[in-house]
Amino acid sequence: MDTACKRIKGVFFEETTITLGTGHTKKTQRVKNYCLAEQLDDETVQVSYLGNEGQPTGIVIKMPYDEFMNKYIFEPDFKVKTKEERETDKHIALAEKHRSRKEFNSAEWEYHSALRIDPDSIRANFGVGTLYMEMGQTDKARDVFRKLSQVEAIFEEENKHIFNEFGIELRKANMTEEALANYMKAIEISPTDENLYFNVARLYYDRKDWANALKWIERSLSINPNSRDARQFESIIRKEMLEQGSPGGRNAQDDDLSLRRSSPKLS
Repeated sequence: MDTACKRIKGVFFEETTITLGTGHTKKTQRVKNYCLAEQLDDETVQVSYLGNEGQPTGIVIKMPYDEFMNKYIFEPDFKVKTKEERETDKHIALAEKHRSRKEFNSAEWEYHSALRIDPDSIRANFGVGTLYMEMGQTDKARDVFRKLSQVEAIFEEENKHIFNEFGIELRKANMTEEALANYMKAIEISPTDENLYFNVARLYYDRKDWANALKWIERSLSINPNSRDARQFESIIRKEMLEQGSPGGRNAQDDDLSLRRSSPKLS
């Protein structure tokens, strides 16, 4: 058999059916079992099974080439994490657990443990920055956010879920220029995310720039005309415009109208 043009190396998966429950609650579910495969010769493929997070399970077998090709499908988007990446994730998960319990010192220690492994970790830097905001250490938060705003990787597709959160935290730290730059870059990547436009409108509202606030909230509504939050905010902006820019004593910092939903996927 000539397999010279079909050398196998990469992540593959086998889709299987499992049964869950018994009796009336019994149901079936399709699951993917991942492996790292490498063709050894014309007849044999080495299969190293992976866990759900891409970690090696230690189970390694050799399989005939034809059998492998009949069972497995190539998975180009599955990332096999290194030991360092798994350790970083572990520390971040612990930090977020401590943070949710208001155990700020423990959370800070875990974030910094993650950063000692990967100083450029987007999640760890963003996490410790927002932690400092919660602790009232605004200057430390600004230093972290200023560093993070210069990291181009934050605007990669895999980090789009924190675009809005990052912009909100920048605004709360009174880093309005950085927040605006963050939103503009994020909009280039996720032009259909109405939340980004909403938060740009909110930033201009805080500046009492009613005209730009109205322009951006209208853009948000053009994407999602049914958003009650955006409709309500549009009414507030128009009222301010009618009152010639008087905010009426509203505390924009505490009245957080910003949406925190996950961004919709691009079509």
